[in-house]
Amino acid sequence: MEKNIDIKNEVLKLYDNGLSIIKISDKLKISRIKVSEILNGKTRSISEAVKLAHKLYPKKFKHTKETKIILREKRLKWMKDNPEKTAWRLANISYPEKLMLNKFRELKYNEKYLIIREKSIFPYFIDFAFENEKIAFEIDGSQHLLPERMENDKSKDKLLIENGWSIIRVSEYEVKNNIDNVIMILENKLSNNKTVEKIKVGIISEIKKRYIKKERNKNGFTNKEIKSHIKNRKVERPIYEQLINDVKLLGLEGTGRKYGVTGNSIKKWIKNYKNCGF
Repeated sequence: MEKNIDIKNEVLKLYDNGLSIIKISDKLKISRIKVSEILNGKTRSISEAVKLAHKLYPKKFKHTKETKIILREKRLKWMKDNPEKTAWRLANISYPEKLMLNKFRELKYNEKYLIIREKSIFPYFIDFAFENEKIAFEIDGSQHLLPERMENDKSKDKLLIENGWSIIRVSEYEVKNNIDNVIMILENKLSNNKTVEKIKVGIISEIKKRYIKKERNKNGFTNKEIKSHIKNRKVERPIYEQLINDVKLLGLEGTGRKYGVTGNSIKKWIKNYKNCGF
């Protein structure tokens, strides 16, 4: 009894000190199932485990400059190929942008122009793009005064001009305090700008979230959820027919011993097979 108490205390101590179930099992020479039983549900979430791993093994998570460049290029490519998945930009509309959007609607710009908010000109986004007139309307906050942001804006402007766009940049202060003057500047540009034939009008968002209904089985599980459940199993399970035959021959407890689990776990396995196909 004392030995069991000592093992239990040691398992809890090692777990609290950051060791994983696998490492505790190896260190104390006991099964992983035994460690899990001692912890009795006291297990870390994936998020907690990742944070702990970063803390204990920081060098494993550091990227070289070359790796950072590769990751950045891959991220940019992903953004270019999946613009609809950056829809968070549309949800986080700033106060000056909201003022401008309301003003456009008040003036019924949606009946005159095709305006696209957050139009993607890879790798940049235009705050309000007058699509037919090719006028990029940009609202600059105080962060645009930072040296690195100014360089980024120069590169963005250069790319837009090379692609035939005109650019209007106004400060957020001007939008908040003198929006009528901003409209006058914009109107002047729109009236003097060479336009193409207008096919569409309105204020739209280029990036749209795509809601795809997931296919679920009769018990409400998606194929992805089932695969994830199977992947995260701690013990490899036999196929359903084999499991039933084992139970008939060995009983629940005997089958449990065969696979290194409890008889109650065997009950759950059978239930999962019947309900979810796990």
